[in-house]
Amino acid sequence: MRERLLRDESGFTFPEMLVTIMVMTTTMLALYSIFDMSLRVFSFGNDKTEAVENARLGLEKMEREIRAAYPYDKAAGNSTLFTSWTANSITFGNDLDGNRKIECSSLGVPPCEVISYSVYQPSGGSTYALGRANSSAGTLQPVVEFVDYVDSSNTGLKFRYFERDGVTEILPGGNESRITIVKVELRTKVQRGAQPGTQTLTTDVALRNRVN
Repeated sequence: MRERLLRDESGFTFPEMLVTIMVMTTTMLALYSIFDMSLRVFSFGNDKTEAVENARLGLEKMEREIRAAYPYDKAAGNSTLFTSWTANSITFGNDLDGNRKIECSSLGVPPCEVISYSVYQPSGGSTYALGRANSSAGTLQPVVEFVDYVDSSNTGLKFRYFERDGVTEILPGGNESRITIVKVELRTKVQRGAQPGTQTLTTDVALRNRVN
């Protein structure tokens, strides 16, 4: 009986151990690949969602303020809405106190009514942001982060200007008084994983105070 028990407890042979180790290794590698892919998909989904939210928030704020662009001095007959308008930046005013003109005191009283939008790199940062200036100093403050800046001619923020028909484009430096519609495009890119999440949103803004 003792001899039979000893023979039954002889254990695995070396080839059996090698086969077992190979099967376990293959299984673990397959599980790791599935886990790693899940993390990548989850990370990309988060980056994509954040890029969409950034673009949407920035675009909605610009759209609301550009639509309300007010003549520089309506009481005096100055109907200029945009004091500066390029492919990558825009400056205009919103009449906040109802005196029918745009003012911006260095004292801050009343509040500055001049607003500018452009893309810039915050001090000490490695990414770019949509900046909004609303002071006599013209200092940009971040509105949304992670704007997809490529170079000075492709900043991730683009403005195009059109007449009332929405087809005839007014190029920067042209006749400002003919601008009735502003097309705004904002491109964002968030990358915390291996693949960036990008989003581009556009909107057409009809100017409320352009009467011609």
